[in-house]
Amino acid sequence: MSFRSFRSLRLRVFAPLRLKLLLLRNPYHMQDSTHTIMQSAKRFFSGTMLSRISGMLRDMAMAYAFGTQEAIAAFLVAFRLSHLLRRLFGEGALQSAFIPQFESLRSTHPQRACGFFRDLTAWLVLGLTAVIIVIMGILGSIWAYADLSPGNAEIVFLTLLLMPSLLFICLFGLNASLLQCEKSYFTSGVAPVAFNLIWIVGVICLWHKSPTAAMPWLAAWVIVACLAQWLITVPRAWRILKSHEVGFWSNLKLHSSDIKGLSIPLFLGIIGVAATQVNNALDAIFARYADAEGPALLWYALRIQQLPLALFGVAISGALLPPLTRALKDNDFLRYRSFLQFALKRSIALMLPITVGLFIMGDTCIALLYGRGDFDVHSISGTTRCLWGYNIGLIPMALVLILAPAFYAQKNPRTPATASVICVVLNVSLNTLLIAFLGLGAASVAVATSISAWVNFGILAYALTEMKEIVNRSLILEIGKVFLASGMACIAVLVLDLSFHGSMGSTAWLILNAKNPQYSEGFIALLMHLMGQGACFIGTLWGMAKLLDARDILDLIPRKRPVESQ
Repeated sequence: MSFRSFRSLRLRVFAPLRLKLLLLRNPYHMQDSTHTIMQSAKRFFSGTMLSRISGMLRDMAMAYAFGTQEAIAAFLVAFRLSHLLRRLFGEGALQSAFIPQFESLRSTHPQRACGFFRDLTAWLVLGLTAVIIVIMGILGSIWAYADLSPGNAEIVFLTLLLMPSLLFICLFGLNASLLQCEKSYFTSGVAPVAFNLIWIVGVICLWHKSPTAAMPWLAAWVIVACLAQWLITVPRAWRILKSHEVGFWSNLKLHSSDIKGLSIPLFLGIIGVAATQVNNALDAIFARYADAEGPALLWYALRIQQLPLALFGVAISGALLPPLTRALKDNDFLRYRSFLQFALKRSIALMLPITVGLFIMGDTCIALLYGRGDFDVHSISGTTRCLWGYNIGLIPMALVLILAPAFYAQKNPRTPATASVICVVLNVSLNTLLIAFLGLGAASVAVATSISAWVNFGILAYALTEMKEIVNRSLILEIGKVFLASGMACIAVLVLDLSFHGSMGSTAWLILNAKNPQYSEGFIALLMHLMGQGACFIGTLWGMAKLLDARDILDLIPRKRPVESQ
């Protein structure tokens, strides 16, 4: 038999056999593609969309009932402080360390991987319970014996009340990580709906009380909301364990080798995420120093800015990490780079138009969502300035969500951790300069956060060796088309406002010049105004995308896949 005949026989017989063996060994890695990543992101998006809509309704209820008064600002500061550890042991660090470890174990021992999840859950319950008790004891002592101002005493007291919610929010985060590995994105995405609905019920029940009297009771409602959010994910997680014959109490190992193997990447991840969480807490403190209503203004602005980030950035990032990990596990670097490039292109095609749109239409969104009750024109203008400050960093925040999983998939959490620490130092320095020395308002806190986000992205992009192959002439050309189309859409909306309302009609321009514009008090009028702006923006964006053949924008609309001939 000739060499060519033998090679042909090998390709016909042994290659399919090897394919089947790989599929049996790891039934997930052969299914990964850019299409499956987008399908997973869409499932995550559909669930998250419902949770974000309910979250927006929650914030609207809060704004209407309590506005931006000092009591609600204190509650929001306490909420952030009580959930400082959330991103360490519920999301972020734990999730980024858990998924690669779980995928590595599941590729050879699925039952052992489920046991690892079970052991980690037990470890989390015991460890967090101890931490919460200690923190509550410290806060109780400070509240009872320290000489605090009334405002600071209120923050300490509310933080003390909210601390038990940390346990349930962290358990939810771990369950969500397991469901993502199992490609079950909808449940974890939609679970926060229960959280938001219970919060809304709490606001409605406390509406008649003064903000100061209502906040302690609202803290109790938040604890119940966190519990409900976790319980929604429990049945699905339990079925996964039962399918691999893993009981919760049988053979429980709190000090297994798998748990110990998680310690180093978790520790490095905690450093990075802890820096970010401390940064968020300091932002609220700096904002309160600048303005008593500052934390509330930042909160409402961040809810809008985080909406596209949570819907698209987090969805793509959550769907990306497991396939990246599996591609590296199989030494398939070509597929690894293609996944990264695809995610970057999709994120930029989404976030760049949204960034431009929020600059020109953000104040109308804020007026429509919050502009009633105690949320007056002053609150709208202040929140809009904070939104613009955060909006500067929307694109790098989304790209960091894409690049960080690449390092976690390589089991290299050191680089994201280092970048986070550098950015926290930079952010604190900028806040100190802008607020303590220059005396600027709460919006400067958002600007400092955005500058730090750009630096964070720059560090990760420079450290990722694959970026040299991912960023090519074609990618830069496509980004240029998206930028040009978005800019023309922004100009079209500005021209529309000036044409129909004159120089006083561009409310964004008035806010930019430190003036408080007047908005229609009618919800329908505001809605029609925003719909007109949105139609003009999207129509111009789509038309320019067609003219420029900006495929990254045009491909955002799903098309029917051609049926292959048999």
